[in-house]
Amino acid sequence: MKKLVSTIALLGALSTPVMAAEFIQLSVPNNNFPPGDVEGVRFSLLYGQTNSVKGVDISILGLAESNNFTGLGLDFLGAQRVKNHFTGASLSWANWHDNTGVGGVIGAVNYTENNFTGLQLGFANYAGTLNGVQFGFVNATQRINKGVQIGLINYDASGTFVSKDFPVFPIINGRF
Repeated sequence: MKKLVSTIALLGALSTPVMAAEFIQLSVPNNNFPPGDVEGVRFSLLYGQTNSVKGVDISILGLAESNNFTGLGLDFLGAQRVKNHFTGASLSWANWHDNTGVGGVIGAVNYTENNFTGLQLGFANYAGTLNGVQFGFVNATQRINKGVQIGLINYDASGTFVSKDFPVFPIINGRF
């Protein structure tokens, strides 16, 4: 009997964090229904803010914001902002990542303040440091660690493959 009670208590303690995450959430300005982190699907209308999203984030007409994001972001006439870490794929008018990102982003404007690993595809792309590919009209980074920029204007503050003193190179720029 003691083993049964101990097992039930242990399972109850382990399941508490699982109950804090919601499978489906509707997020509107200043309200989440139901509140909490998301492990499943979040729908945002106009403005949605949640601490953590793991799964699919669908935003209609507005900004979908989270501290941490893992999954697929689909923003129709909207933008995605991730304050800490982004992992996954996002299709949005604007992808705005305040810290780091890993995966692929497609948008008119893609911005990652620190390190980005993966593919940025858009009109204008920026990554603090780049490990991967930027494909767009204007591409910029402070440093390409390993990767390539393909576009009309490619800027690397640490220099291009032609010269460290020449930070801009058209069509293609890279470092391996």
